[in-house]
Amino acid sequence: MNESVLTVYAPASTGNVSVGFDALGLALTPVDGSLLGDCVSITPGRTDDWSLEITGPFAHALPQDQEQNIVISSCRRFETAARTVGVEVHPLNITLEKRLPIGSGLGSSASSIVAALVALNRFFGRPLDGPALIQLMAEMEGSISGEIHLDNIAPSLFGGLRLCMPDGANQYALPWPGHWQTVVAWPGTRLDTRASRGSLPASYPRATTVAHGAQFASFVHQLYQGEAAAAAQCLVDLLAEPYRRVLLPGFDVAREELRRVGAQATGISGSGPTIFCIVDDNHIARNAAQWLTQNYVQNDNGFVHICRADLAGAREI
Repeated sequence: MNESVLTVYAPASTGNVSVGFDALGLALTPVDGSLLGDCVSITPGRTDDWSLEITGPFAHALPQDQEQNIVISSCRRFETAARTVGVEVHPLNITLEKRLPIGSGLGSSASSIVAALVALNRFFGRPLDGPALIQLMAEMEGSISGEIHLDNIAPSLFGGLRLCMPDGANQYALPWPGHWQTVVAWPGTRLDTRASRGSLPASYPRATTVAHGAQFASFVHQLYQGEAAAAAQCLVDLLAEPYRRVLLPGFDVAREELRRVGAQATGISGSGPTIFCIVDDNHIARNAAQWLTQNYVQNDNGFVHICRADLAGAREI
């Protein structure tokens, strides 16, 4: 058991990456070195019960009752899981530095869950192995979104681009072009994940599903072939974007303008309202970021970041 303060950072992520609905996720890190993700710190010392302090720029968006916070729920579930493998876990003081906005499409809940459970597992000597830990993370994420998906959990935990299987247990690393940059813009508004999912149809025409599968397969193939430009052309969302775009004011205009300034692809990050674009040139990235700051961000809370793939995933800082 660790006897010093332990802090774990888990990066933000963009789910779906347009072509991989519920199956692709990419971890993000700003090129300026800032932290785009949540941090969880554990303070040694026994307490009667788990206690949570919340800090950070988005602390105000979380409920005041700590029992409604996913971090405390994760602590209690971890305690139960550890005891099933014979490891005694006692309550501790936890601090969540909430650096990601809620309902932004940047994997906010996944970041908190991953940071909390990685920190707890390391603090208590890793009682849960890899499969058990990621399964617990998936279950905690599913308790929020209503369904178990790894497209935010896996990249936040492992880093990079992850292919996540629908069984909610298996995921795999995919290559990501090192020269690509991802510009993400959060307008400063919230879009509930369940509401966004509710906008999607219960079924799709056969032609749509066939086209989606071919596009997805082509994207993976082009990545492994090292054909970045061809891969970028595959980043088209045939399943969610046609229905979710109306929930994002200014999205259609942004996509056209970002194409004009040279972006290779533009899409909705997760359930939105954050949007992203893929660029392969620093000058284009700056121009895209400037346009998004001036035209897509709706209030002082919003932000724009030029990012690269975060290849490290969750880590002690």
